[in-house]
Amino acid sequence: MSIPGFSPFPEIPQRSTPEADFDAKMYALFQHFATTHRNELLAFIEFLENNSTVIDAALNGTTIGLTDPAAAKFTTLEADSIGGAAVQANATDASDDKLLKVGAGGILATNPPNLADPAQLDAPAGLYSIAASDGWPFDGALLQLRRNAGRGVQIAARGSSSAPNASSEILVRTSGNSFGGWARLIHAENLLGTVSQSGGTPTGAVIERGSNANGEYVRFADGTQICRRQAVPDYSSQNTRQQFSYAATFADLAEVWCGYSIQGNGNTAAWDAADGLFVFGGLAAAQWEVIQRKSGQPDSGYPINLIAYGRWF
Repeated sequence: MSIPGFSPFPEIPQRSTPEADFDAKMYALFQHFATTHRNELLAFIEFLENNSTVIDAALNGTTIGLTDPAAAKFTTLEADSIGGAAVQANATDASDDKLLKVGAGGILATNPPNLADPAQLDAPAGLYSIAASDGWPFDGALLQLRRNAGRGVQIAARGSSSAPNASSEILVRTSGNSFGGWARLIHAENLLGTVSQSGGTPTGAVIERGSNANGEYVRFADGTQICRRQAVPDYSSQNTRQQFSYAATFADLAEVWCGYSIQGNGNTAAWDAADGLFVFGGLAAAQWEVIQRKSGQPDSGYPINLIAYGRWF
């Protein structure tokens, strides 16, 4: 690439004082620089030309850098990367005073780096991929926050593309000298669902509600269960024992508390007495036991509302 010479200087435009005086001074200054220091200017341009690195397909086709730099300077400055000791060596390089690469610490990375050791306390802060096969609670993503070496917070998350909210899980744990247990966060999408437990510790939703041919039930994460149904006993004979199944099984039938109410009109009052209807939890089956001690009241067909209270674990 050749260096072009200077064209002849144009005439000074004629303007009135004081503009003309200013024009003359500026023109003289420029002319002095372009003539007296012409060689220095051309030498500097030649230096830039001979010490530039041209990279095809770089930013606008060209990037500029020093091929023979002084100490602690960039050796080459390319449009798509910066290297050297001042830049992070890899995605988890936590050395002080380094330039942050895109993807470092998992930031803006399509696939964040894998954190294979769930007990690792000194992993740099950032985003990571985790896998159940390495001992994590599930396959997903992890946000590592550190206060200082050996103390920090981990937030693990997973979801499903088919049900991104309902199937999402977020777990949090903190560390002192070692990490504590995982605490599962409850949100609007997993408040209701299937309750579950492991060793008495809830592992599923907070409230579960369902129904079937045997009525309705509601289960709570603490183990409480309530079942209810409507039934029509046979009132035709005395000392009749009838059974009605629960909508969900109780863990200990001996500790189930039962109650009932009768739907009907005023003539049920005489019948619904101490020697009338008795309801209790069956000890050998998952059902209510209904015993009628008195016949003739109320008229056949009146339903009773049954309720049972106990625990599902």
